[in-house]
Amino acid sequence: MTYKIDNITKGTVHDIYEKIFYKINQNYVDVFLCGGASSLVKKSIRDQVRDEMKKYSNIRILYPEDMFIEMLNKYKNYDLLSLEGFLADNSDIICIVCESAGSLVELGAFTNNGKTVNKVVAVIDEKRKRDNSFIMLGPIKILQKISKKNVLFYNENDITTLERDLNKRFNINRSKREEIISNRSSNNKALNTIIGMYYFIPLLLYFYKDLSSDKIVDLISYLMEKNEYEVKDFNTTYRASLKLLHKDKYLNKHVVQGDTRFSLTEKGYKNTNDLLNSVEMPNRTKLYDKIRFGIIKEQYYN
Repeated sequence: MTYKIDNITKGTVHDIYEKIFYKINQNYVDVFLCGGASSLVKKSIRDQVRDEMKKYSNIRILYPEDMFIEMLNKYKNYDLLSLEGFLADNSDIICIVCESAGSLVELGAFTNNGKTVNKVVAVIDEKRKRDNSFIMLGPIKILQKISKKNVLFYNENDITTLERDLNKRFNINRSKREEIISNRSSNNKALNTIIGMYYFIPLLLYFYKDLSSDKIVDLISYLMEKNEYEVKDFNTTYRASLKLLHKDKYLNKHVVQGDTRFSLTEKGYKNTNDLLNSVEMPNRTKLYDKIRFGIIKEQYYN
């Protein structure tokens, strides 16, 4: 089913995008965290770092494989190294915890790529610090030439210190955050990226309460066309964002007379509400009332 985007709806969705979504993306730094996987007997350094970093509200920690699982499943010849461009467009920082053979390969690939090298932060075992290895003389040396802060050493028995050092590197101060944001690519956080949709869909559901999948697609497609964003493999990007939202338990999915519909879970509502409350918005109440009144008018006339 295709929805007609009337002028009332256009005004409403434009307000959500321009006056809310855009502002939210100016307050958060997105970090893609690469590294090893936990086993039944040992928790990976990456997982420990993610758990520790949850306390910082201005940092969003994401695992690349969660973001791109749809593409990895659809295109069997893809791996994360084939998606360097997507990583560059969807992240502010690519932090690689060098604790496995795969993460060392990722470090080499990302430091050898002009689109990603300036975003890479390497976290490496302090035991390697004086090694005359390819890793230390190659990728690590390249990163240190860009900035000494782009290489952090860790002791696996002292994750608290590593968390503190990463906190400093990941920008909690306002000036550094603004510097990172100003260096974003034109596509970064746009609606034609997985992470853009991941943060925009809950905003739609926060105000609309309940939407069909078709209407969500129509609203996003309208905004993408209006803002002249390139539409490349829309369905794959859209499904990937939904998978990530489901993984984080932010979405309820239900089928009504064959129509797939979504709403926010209690966790999804709380997360979206917290995001909204963290952003300075002049005339917040007036803006929310305008959006909700527009939705009521849209539903009444349609």
